[in-house]
Order: sequence, then C-alpha cells, then structure tokens
Amino acid sequence: MQRLAVMFRVRPGTEDKVRELLSGYEPPKQLEDGENRLLSTSVFMKDGLVVRMIEIEGELPALMRHLSQDPSIQRVERELDRYLVEEDRRDMSSPEGAREFFLRAMMETVTTRVAPPREARA
Repeated sequence: MQRLAVMFRVRPGTEDKVRELLSGYEPPKQLEDGENRLLSTSVFMKDGLVVRMIEIEGELPALMRHLSQDPSIQRVERELDRYLVEEDRRDMSSPEGAREFFLRAMMETVTTRVAPPREARA
C-alpha cells in the first residue's frame, strides 16, 4: 500500500464553498484493474490550505489515468479550479494534466508508522 498526499491552496473567502464541494461530491468509480486499487481518500483543510491523502495499492500512473477519466472527478475538479489560487490551478482532464498536478502538488513522505498486528503485541 502507498500513502500519498497532495496539497493545494484556495483563495481567501472560498473556504466554505471548497469544504462543501469536497465533502459532498459523488465518489469516483473504484479503481480495480487487477493490479491497482484506490483504497481511500481523506481531505483536510486549514484556512486556505487543502491536503488530500490517498491510499492506493499499485502504481501512481494508473491512479492518475483513472482520475483523469472519471466523470465525477472531472466535475469536481472543474468546479474546484474556480476556487484555487492562480499558482495551484490545474487541468485534470487528461493523464498528462493529472501527472503534472501530482508532480507539482505531491508532498514528501517523511515517515509512516504502523502499529504491529494485535497478535504480535503480546
């Protein structure tokens, strides 16, 4: 499993609209192509900073292709783009645009700590 996080900023005064948009859109179709699977997403927001955490099994390029083709994601990304600061606007309508966004917005993983399974703690 891979955990990824991307960040982007929204214009001041648009936080409520962004919060509503990101908490209420139709989830994307599940990515399950035999090798790749989207496990979960979480969105965090503080003031004008948004962090989206994504957990996947498989490869990031497959996720980028999937997100660039999913109708639900296309709708929310077009709407979201209206609220982003100019430097963080992006085009997620193609695999190339999704790739460029992920390369620019992906946060560095500093550490991941996972608790051992319950039976191993004894």
